[in-house]
Amino acid sequence: MSFLNPIFLFALLTVAVPLLIYLLNIRKPKKIRFSTLAFFESLKTTALKRIKIKRWLLLAIRCTAILVLVLAVSRPFLPPEIGWGANNEPKVVAIIIDNGPKMDQITREGPYLEQAIGIAETVIDMLGRDDRVTLDVTHGTGMNTPLLGGRSIRSLLNDIEVSNAGNYSDVRIKELANRLIQENEPNKMIYFITEAGLSMKSKLEALSEEEFENIFLQIVKVEGSDAVNIGFERVALETSVGGQSDLRQLRVVVRNYGSRSASNAFISLIMDDELVTQQSFTADSESSTEFVFEIPSSENQFSAVELLIEGDDLVFDNRYYASIKSPDIKNILVLHEDINSEGAMSSYLRPMLEVAAEDETRFQIEFREIESVQVSDISEYDAIVLDALRTIPDYLSQPLLDRVQEGAGLLLIPAATGSLNNYNRLIGFSGSSGYLNIIGSYGSFDSVDRMAVPSDGHPVIDRLFDRSDDEELRLNLPELFYYFEISPSDRSTDYAILNTRTGSPLLMESRIGNGSIIYSAIGTDPGWSNFPIKPFFAPLFFRTIDYLASGETASLNVHYLGSEFNYMSEQSVDIIEFEKDSETILPELRQTLSGSEVRYSGVEWRPGWLYLKTSGRNILFGVNQDTMESNLNTLELADLTVIVNESFQNVRAVQSRPDQTQFSEDLEMASFGKEIWYWFVIIAIILLLLESIVSRSFKAETLK
Repeated sequence: MSFLNPIFLFALLTVAVPLLIYLLNIRKPKKIRFSTLAFFESLKTTALKRIKIKRWLLLAIRCTAILVLVLAVSRPFLPPEIGWGANNEPKVVAIIIDNGPKMDQITREGPYLEQAIGIAETVIDMLGRDDRVTLDVTHGTGMNTPLLGGRSIRSLLNDIEVSNAGNYSDVRIKELANRLIQENEPNKMIYFITEAGLSMKSKLEALSEEEFENIFLQIVKVEGSDAVNIGFERVALETSVGGQSDLRQLRVVVRNYGSRSASNAFISLIMDDELVTQQSFTADSESSTEFVFEIPSSENQFSAVELLIEGDDLVFDNRYYASIKSPDIKNILVLHEDINSEGAMSSYLRPMLEVAAEDETRFQIEFREIESVQVSDISEYDAIVLDALRTIPDYLSQPLLDRVQEGAGLLLIPAATGSLNNYNRLIGFSGSSGYLNIIGSYGSFDSVDRMAVPSDGHPVIDRLFDRSDDEELRLNLPELFYYFEISPSDRSTDYAILNTRTGSPLLMESRIGNGSIIYSAIGTDPGWSNFPIKPFFAPLFFRTIDYLASGETASLNVHYLGSEFNYMSEQSVDIIEFEKDSETILPELRQTLSGSEVRYSGVEWRPGWLYLKTSGRNILFGVNQDTMESNLNTLELADLTVIVNESFQNVRAVQSRPDQTQFSEDLEMASFGKEIWYWFVIIAIILLLLESIVSRSFKAETLK
């Protein structure tokens, strides 16, 4: 038996404490003369004898209890030649080698991967003739090796290569542990050989929910290097709406994960195979640098954007692939009355929408007279504009509300001679109060109120103005000549997007189901206000209609390796296939109430482009490594042990050494030994219970 903490054996000196106390309490008896000694002779042979036995027995129990507790703290374990850890006992062993992209680094001891293979050979050399071994890797496709003899497994080590694919360490450890549990051999061990980067932390933590009994886990950490590596820390797409098209910016944060500075580094933005821009930068050790790239507009729904870093030691993470998905084309229906209606001024909303309709990549806008619309037509549109209708036909009210509840948007622009009661019947279904009364005189051009300064807090207003947070908004606010007063609302589903200076809502939103109704206090012709001639007019209503049509903005289509690819198509499709690296893949396809769910493990994928092909269109995805793979910092041995200690009965973490002979001895001792400290704790508890029993059994110390 050996000890992992032999320094605590010095505490064995405390065994002398109860013995010293006992010796100090021994006093020489005082001689007293009596007329007869017959009574004391009888006492000497009975009670005094029992007292002496009790004291020696309690002394032995207490000393032994202290002894075993000290041994438990010293962490005793059985070496290879004893009991459970004996080399002649059959073993079943799994070896998992980290073959991630960082294993391509080189130190004085050689490439990481060669070091790992050398450690695996050392482990195989320690095994007996009857032992069986299996082999697997952490990244990319698993080897799925059967349990074989050491010689057969050793020949497979040369087939292992560095793979810039996803990290599946937790999956492989779990699979091999469950596999070993099914075997009959008494000794079951897993050797995990890794560079122990921070990317492993989340993978090992994922094992905390599992519990593998009688499985020994040996983690071997290879030597590290001081390479310079600049990787992508964060990539995000930002979209702001200031007119008829979105302004898209790509915010990129790169980080130098190395311990040395990098000068004359470059980052390039490539879009659709054409270089857009290139910038140089200097990256200090463990520092981040932020870039903001303006993305040019594109007629394609999916734009292929590639970021390229140059100027560091490691190149596996120097490319970042992102597909920018433009919003789907939205169908907008504008319902109006006869344009030649008497007494009506020209609406400024229609010319603005006609200009917007020229961009067919964003909107499909259809103008129709109210009399020509059928109830069945309503379901085809993402947003509906009621432009200056004097009354809303009753037969359309309920279909309009049903479509809004399904997720569409409705914009109500009142007519100067419109019926407030008719409008309120439609608005009332949302729970909002609607219109109260009429303020001012139509076409008088006499100001009765003015628009208040817009405030942030609603998607229609947010990002509409290009200004800093502390910058005061300067806006030529319109005057109001005539408007329908909207009742203020305290409902959480109502929001006043714009207000008048007197506090009356000017543009009110009311949520219904998955959609919204936005109704205005003014119309869009000059008889209501001078708003139509203000620069703020067109962007506001464009943004409002865009918001009602679901307000979808451009987004990034990105998949990170190491996790299952999962995509939900809103439309039900029968056939979907992937194209990755010129190979065609048929994924798992499942039909749900929400559409078609596409799933695929993607363990063999590497960074690049992925095309999802359906009968209707092709969807582009960028595939990238997890950003944590770029981090060169590593976990400490103690941290590795703590992370997986709850899942495995026995866990050891050791550092590889240049001295192969000494390292082999350390590995063998740590691998085939078994801690037995808990045996000593159990013995100590039994001794303490025995001490209590002995004390009570010899309580009577006088003659009866």
